[in-house]
Amino acid sequence: MKSNQKTIGILGGGQLARMMALKAHQLGMNCSIMSSSKDDPAAQVTSSWYRGDVKVLADVKKFIKSIDVLTFESEFASLDILTFLDEQKEVEVHPSPKLMMTLQDRLSQKQLLDKYKIPTSPFGQLEKIEDLDKLKLKKHLVFKARKDGYDGKGTYILKKINDPKFHEFFQKQKAGVIWENFIPFKRELAIILVRNKKGDIVFLPLVESYQEEYRCLWVKGPVKHEKLNSLKRKLKKLVEGEKYVGVIAFELFDDGKKLLVNEVAPRVHNTGHYSQDALTEGQFSLHLNAVLNNKLFSPKSLHKAFAMYNLIGSSEVQASWRKINDCHLHWYGKKKNYAGRKMGHLNAIGSTPNQALNKLKKMRKDIKI
Repeated sequence: MKSNQKTIGILGGGQLARMMALKAHQLGMNCSIMSSSKDDPAAQVTSSWYRGDVKVLADVKKFIKSIDVLTFESEFASLDILTFLDEQKEVEVHPSPKLMMTLQDRLSQKQLLDKYKIPTSPFGQLEKIEDLDKLKLKKHLVFKARKDGYDGKGTYILKKINDPKFHEFFQKQKAGVIWENFIPFKRELAIILVRNKKGDIVFLPLVESYQEEYRCLWVKGPVKHEKLNSLKRKLKKLVEGEKYVGVIAFELFDDGKKLLVNEVAPRVHNTGHYSQDALTEGQFSLHLNAVLNNKLFSPKSLHKAFAMYNLIGSSEVQASWRKINDCHLHWYGKKKNYAGRKMGHLNAIGSTPNQALNKLKKMRKDIKI
């Protein structure tokens, strides 16, 4: 197949790049990784690894000379690198660097959602700490760093105006801060869609996710919501209008009536890991085929229900476990374990989402990490 002769380059060497590279090997695709260490999770699973810093422009310039299509593990590429990638003509880049710039900034990300009339929490920019009084804090407000926030980092829930710790938080956010209304949600949901250059668009199932200390702990599905079809139509207009290529994930709040988009991730995503074992087409194969502009096939469920459970470190001891029963282990190959670090995940299927999740909770007890 002609597309298989192209080489996909991935900026980044973490677990997302690792799982993309493993899937590329299965599909007979050529895949290269650029990261800082040969011990990085993705570097361990490819013979085509290039040492380089994903934040250093000179390293990126050198890397793209060896590939045909470039994609990202993370949305947090630096502005100078994204600007260069947008202007150069050597390789295709997906998602587009301009759109990556928009989505990595929480303010312009929110404005993009507004442009396509996608429901989200009311928001605004806090330019000066003195403007805090103007917000008339009647309910809790959530403040987020405009850039580089993830897993709760760069997020602050303000409950009273004269909170001295908030002043410290504000001063640290060099790229600025946005505010959002606090949403008393009933549950957190997520949905992933994929688009190629031809305009093929496919959706993965709607799932429920659960966060512990701002990190995704588990996902289960499929779930239903009466507003899902309306939201999907709007998300489809967004990716068509912006000519998005690749996997894109939308984290959602269900407030009991509406579905509100909380955040957008222009990449393969933790809430889509279940797809490796629950669907005919997983998010990693879909992303690779999308960036190569291959035909996209709508994923079909292999089972009635599924779940995913993240394996998050709680100490520095070497991880250990007995036999993994009735589920699938995906280990990331990270050399060091420490509290809060994602070391792997478990996938399972079942007759209901809760049954699949209970399998994983039981299995998790036998894993020391």
